[in-house]
Amino acid sequence: MNENINDITDDDDYVSKSQLKRDAQDITDLGVELTELSDSQLKSIPMSDNLFNAIMEYKRIRKHSALKRQRLFIGKLVRKDDWEVIKECLRKFKEPLEQHNARFKDMEKWRDRMIEDGDNAVNDFIGEYHQADRQKLRQMVKNSIKEKEQEKAPAHARKLFKYIREVVDNSEDGL
Repeated sequence: MNENINDITDDDDYVSKSQLKRDAQDITDLGVELTELSDSQLKSIPMSDNLFNAIMEYKRIRKHSALKRQRLFIGKLVRKDDWEVIKECLRKFKEPLEQHNARFKDMEKWRDRMIEDGDNAVNDFIGEYHQADRQKLRQMVKNSIKEKEQEKAPAHARKLFKYIREVVDNSEDGL
């Protein structure tokens, strides 16, 4: 009996039951991600008619228990389809959104850094984005700092962020 256990654990092709369950859950999650796409995006993904119809049905369902059953059914259909191709198509849809989110976070970091560090951060920003108006930026930072010290609503900080976004967007358009 011990030899059989050792044979199983030494075999490179052995996949644990837990791993199989995780893989099945990943594919079901992939199916759920499909339900979040627009109809035009769904039509551009190569999938079976059964899977497409199941996703469209999911979008019409309102009851929680029925949604859960439909998610599992979609996962089953995704496993039957070429799920690797579907996953790659989903990645292509998500990529621009992830880049946009990363850019947005960078701009927020610039704003926060300027409010914290003042002129040093402004100079660093000007060094990277030459077209930015130094005087305007310094005044906006000064107002944002004053606003923060007085514990007021961050109206100037929002204006600062808006200006940073404008500068960054204009610099990317010029590339």
